[in-house]
Amino acid sequence: MRLFSIKRFIHYWMLSKSDLEKIKLVITPGTKVVISTHKSPDGDAIGSSCALAMYLEKKGCICSIVVPDALADFLYFIPYSNKIIVFDKMEARAKEVLSDSDVVFSLDYNDLKRAGSFGDLIADSKSLKVLIDHHEEPNYEGDIYFNDPTCCSTAQLVFDFIDELNDIELVDIPIAEAIYFGLITDTGSFRFPSVNERTHEIIAHFLKMGLAHFKVHEAIFDHNSMNRLQLNGFAVSERLELLENGRVAFIWLKEEDLHRFSAEKGDTEGLVNKALSISGVEMAAFFRSAKEMVKISFRSKGSIFVNELARDHFNGGGHKYAAGGSSEETINETIAKFKKVVQKYV
Repeated sequence: MRLFSIKRFIHYWMLSKSDLEKIKLVITPGTKVVISTHKSPDGDAIGSSCALAMYLEKKGCICSIVVPDALADFLYFIPYSNKIIVFDKMEARAKEVLSDSDVVFSLDYNDLKRAGSFGDLIADSKSLKVLIDHHEEPNYEGDIYFNDPTCCSTAQLVFDFIDELNDIELVDIPIAEAIYFGLITDTGSFRFPSVNERTHEIIAHFLKMGLAHFKVHEAIFDHNSMNRLQLNGFAVSERLELLENGRVAFIWLKEEDLHRFSAEKGDTEGLVNKALSISGVEMAAFFRSAKEMVKISFRSKGSIFVNELARDHFNGGGHKYAAGGSSEETINETIAKFKKVVQKYV
């Protein structure tokens, strides 16, 4: 029996009866599962992956999570995250679990390129491939798709996936913590337009279960070091600019800035949202030098869609209001290009 009796939201790709039967046949005791997510994994990627792994292990599956590169420290609050295989540090182990797998779940990305070199290995794998994702225009050759670009997070889709299989009773506090972590981080603390009543129904269910929601919030937002606070202060005071009569804001950091403040992975998380928070700003960007490229985060609100800007000019894509991209030009050249092309989008 389903947890919620109200009309459910229609997914872009619902699980058909045949898909459900396929999944029920394979997620049985002894099935070897690999769960993959994207490069530079965020709270939604890790939260949804860990939640799915814990659920599947309750069904008797043998699970491995493989991420392309390292996690930010604050993500290790999520239950099960200490078991994650980081591909660029444990390549042999990652290849081993993939070669032995029966099923591969791809979470929070819609193109295997987003999983880096591990994505190439998944493409060649003979395992059953299942996509669970909320990004637009999936470019993924798989067997089963559970994709809804209107959904606020992959974490919510994982809850819905468990619900589709009539297994809500298997959702315990650790699974709820992982899903709640993903919900908070991918919705900007529930303020983005993609949040709906279903999101809050899920949260209400977790609270009735006894989820200590404040502990999850503290793990995400009260995890600062002195270096991170100083880096953020420097970025806002010295590297923040306004364009287009105050409608566009951007922040940029060079590698030497990051070295100066001994920046660690995750220390620049949320800077783009600080730029967007300025009164009158409708689009924001954050540019960060990273080895031989510039990584870019875009955010917007209202009628401005940054996924188009990212896709058309910066080798990226994502959601309407939150997207990412990259550039192989210098950071100064990249910013100059942004200043030129952004006029078409605001």
